[in-house]
Parts: sequence; structure tokens; C-alpha cells
Amino acid sequence: MNFTQTRGATPAYPAPGEVALEAAVTQDRAAALIATSWAMAETFTGRNYWPVTAAQFTAEAGEACELWWPRSPAPVSVMVERLSGRQWVPDDGPMYDAPSGHLAFCAPGARYRVTQVGTVTPAPGAHVVEAVRALALYQAINSAARREFRQVQAGDSTLTREAMGGLFQASGAGIVLAGEVRW
Repeated sequence: MNFTQTRGATPAYPAPGEVALEAAVTQDRAAALIATSWAMAETFTGRNYWPVTAAQFTAEAGEACELWWPRSPAPVSVMVERLSGRQWVPDDGPMYDAPSGHLAFCAPGARYRVTQVGTVTPAPGAHVVEAVRALALYQAINSAARREFRQVQAGDSTLTREAMGGLFQASGAGIVLAGEVRW
């Protein structure tokens, strides 16, 4: 199987300004860490959280005569083509079930190209957004560039790195995202 996708803009939440303020880093650094955290969450769970503007996969149908969209959520509509000779021709024989991303009734042994129609805009749950925020914060506070960091003073409060270390380890993003993993 060969799968490619084109992404839209980084999800709006968590806001870089909030992460930057909490971790005492610049907004640019916070935005970069948030984007990295979204990518890590997607890799960990096997789901898409960024908008997908275009996606396509090619695969050969096996004996079961069915194919599955490789990432969740699957697009609402797809265009199905079958390789005939050396050309891709539209094939309206297979039936596509959008909620599951299942393409049934394919010809056994035929090579298919399935292309997403429209944009898929996933709606990550609040727990996923919180996991991404926690992961970005953890990376910002514990990055190699900040190892010398001992404490941050903001207004009336002082926060030490040692006091925060156990909290981030105990409430890691991985445990929050465990229920999102696509098997």
C-alpha cells in the first residue's frame, strides 16, 4: 500500500500564547512545539487531528476483495479507480462505507487507487487537546536548551522545575491518548 496526504493548518488549540506563558518561552517556540506534539499524537494514535486537504492510497485487493482507508477519520466521499492496462479507469463496482472507511466488493487481485474528495476536518476531543498541551508544555520546560532552568518567577508566584517534574511524568500525554489508539 502506498498512502499520501496533504495537510491543512495546525489545529487552533491549544493556543501558543497560553503554552508560551505557562512555560516561559516565546510564542514561536510554543507554536513549533504544539505542531510537533500534534504530529506525535497522530503517530501514537494512528488518527488524523490536522485537517487533511488531499489524500490518496493505492493498494491491491486481496482474496477478501476489500480495502480499508488507512487513517481515521475516513473521508466522507472517495473516488475509486482501478488499474486497467497502464491507465487508471473509474470503477463504480466497489461500495464505500464512510464511517468505517471500508471499501467492499473490490475485484480480487486488482490494483486500486482511492482518492479523498473534499477536506476532512477532524474534531479532536478535549482530552486530546489537553494531551497535546501537556506534551508541548513538557517539551518546552524540559528541553535541552533549558536544562539549566531552576525556577521561573511570574508576578507573585515562583515555580521550580523540580516541583513540576513529577506532575508531568505522572500525567503524561501517552496515558491520556491511550484510548485514542487505532488498532
